Amino acid sequence: MFSTQTRQKSGLRRKAAAVAGATALLLGGGLAAATTASAGPNCAAGYHCVFYNGLGEPGGHAFYNSDPDFTDNYFDGMSININDNTWAASNSSTGGYESHYYYDVNYGGGLVFCVNPGSAVNAGQLSHDGVKGNHVGQRDEASSLLMRPSTNISCF
Repeated sequence: MFSTQTRQKSGLRRKAAAVAGATALLLGGGLAAATTASAGPNCAAGYHCVFYNGLGEPGGHAFYNSDPDFTDNYFDGMSININDNTWAASNSSTGGYESHYYYDVNYGGGLVFCVNPGSAVNAGQLSHDGVKGNHVGQRDEASSLLMRPSTNISCF
């Protein structure tokens, strides 16, 4: 038989082990929840990427910060201006920021589309009416990018 003293020690050890286990779970869960890195396809961590032809196709460009004016930006390795030529986008935000694309420079003209962290939108998902700059379609329309903290706007 166990003595009362032995049972008390055993009970204290179990309680200590339970508290230690619960603490480890809470700390581990907290660390996992604190990480907001989300990788979108074909876009390096921390960047918001646009593509001329489609995800992973030649002609991409990565933005690290918001850009109020695409007229001075070109797709990598191409002489094609990004303004009103975006066919796809990917969001690899490490800070939980949504990518919000606007029809006009300086975030004007209304929202064209937005992409959630860790997500992407490809050419076939964006509406296209065939006329650039008329603010009706989504493909070939973006002129600026604003990175915003999580919103209630429905994004890709």
